[in-house]
Amino acid sequence: MQKKIIYLAVLTAVAGTTGWTSLAADIDHRQINAENSITYVSNENWQPENFDNGTIVPATHMFEPSITLDGKDNEPQWGAAEEVTVPIYYGNVKTVSLKALYTDKEVFIRVRWPDPTQNRDHHPWVWNADLESYEAGPQVEDSVMLSFEAGCEWSPSFLEGYIYDFDAWHWMAARTDPTGHALDVYGSMQDHDVKSQKFTEYKSRNDDDVWNLKFIDKQAENLSMNWDELDRAYMMQPIVDTVYYRGDPDWDGSREYTKVLPAPASPPENPEEVYPQFSPVKLEGGSAEVSAKGHWEDGYWTVEFRRDRYTPSRTIYDVVFNRLVQFSVHVFDQAERIDQSGESGRLFLRFLPNEKVLVKD
Repeated sequence: MQKKIIYLAVLTAVAGTTGWTSLAADIDHRQINAENSITYVSNENWQPENFDNGTIVPATHMFEPSITLDGKDNEPQWGAAEEVTVPIYYGNVKTVSLKALYTDKEVFIRVRWPDPTQNRDHHPWVWNADLESYEAGPQVEDSVMLSFEAGCEWSPSFLEGYIYDFDAWHWMAARTDPTGHALDVYGSMQDHDVKSQKFTEYKSRNDDDVWNLKFIDKQAENLSMNWDELDRAYMMQPIVDTVYYRGDPDWDGSREYTKVLPAPASPPENPEEVYPQFSPVKLEGGSAEVSAKGHWEDGYWTVEFRRDRYTPSRTIYDVVFNRLVQFSVHVFDQAERIDQSGESGRLFLRFLPNEKVLVKD
């Protein structure tokens, strides 16, 4: 028997207490396509915090950036920022704690999570005594990714069955941390095989046929602009059974962020010793827009991220930090595939007004 399509509850939860039908009342709306249920609306009073699964992460204003990216978050500014702890679903990690700071030009996000082991090796060269040769070891580096909305409809989950694009910052303990950066990734979730090796197929985590409401909004010109002053397009789209994931670094056409090192030429003196297979490359220009550094101590990872609020290119693939921004956290502990990682729910990065919350040195 065919599964029943569920959509009314989702519409009510996402659109607010009045439901989908409120879009047609007392607002400027225009139905574009009946088949895809795309509707452009403006001047309606829906606010994103009405999401029942959304959590606010407040960003505290600083006069000057006085943060040293070392993963230790021991500056007074971090002490003044509110810490928000959110659950992580799936994977080995159960919670992450977040703090955020910003200046007129930069944004800083600190992510902290429990991890009893520090894993800074990623498939290093290990000696196989039986074969008397080196081979890639099973070790996997710890890593964390922040996924941001990127100019179109978006979801906090990679495997919910949504089709969307995202802007991501991926910090890796072995392949990016030594040079103090995170991969600046432009990712995409698709519902069909795009005949490209860049896409990897995953099974959706949804068991039912569900239609979800998503939205597209125009970027605000300044930080003070409210969500109810933005024009948006709402779209109903079915969740699919299988999604195709692409997470490529979007660096001016360059994809090289590590050098592959050859295995040592001779057997090791200590058979237990390992040797790096990947060496991080120092990034420049557009590829170096996201700085990040991690520090492991007493069973916890702490990673600090930094990026300009506006990138020089200002493309739709780089999130613009000029108003409330949706994002999610994805933790990779003993995992490489996204279906083995943990993920948060929907998070909102909210910039606290600088005339009310000021942090001095």
